[in-house]
Amino acid sequence: MNDRSVGVEIDATANWLEERGIRGAASLLRRVARQRDEAVQQLGLRPGTPACQTGGAEHTAPRDLDAAAEAAMLRTDVARLQAHAERAGWVRDVDAKRLWRWRDGWWELGHRRRNPKDGYHDTGWYLWGPVGSYDGEWVDRHKDPAMAEAERLITKHREATRRDGR
Repeated sequence: MNDRSVGVEIDATANWLEERGIRGAASLLRRVARQRDEAVQQLGLRPGTPACQTGGAEHTAPRDLDAAAEAAMLRTDVARLQAHAERAGWVRDVDAKRLWRWRDGWWELGHRRRNPKDGYHDTGWYLWGPVGSYDGEWVDRHKDPAMAEAERLITKHREATRRDGR
């Protein structure tokens, strides 16, 4: 389902969730994004415009104040949802040899058997991340050390992208 009304990034994340059978989270994400957009539209704002630029409080109708409050609550809800996803850590996929993680994008830690033809030169855990990060890098032979090393690599990547201003 391609729903451009909620934005390209949200739609891509929702599609990713649906592909992995997490339809409830995808539906929730789209619903919150639509509610946020409706609240912003009621205020007559462009997305990303602070409410304070709409004029003084003496010129603001009660309906506009309700919409501003709703938009603020939705922004808070989205921030909480992201914080909960960050704290969840590595989550098992239906495939026992695959783990997922949200940290400023989706990360996959998957176990692969040695197959040089496919680019897997060692048996063990490999890390994939968002564009511009890791694309199937071997991290360790065993699961627990692989999870710890993946966390280190993700943190290192996030720090580097913040320094670069990306």
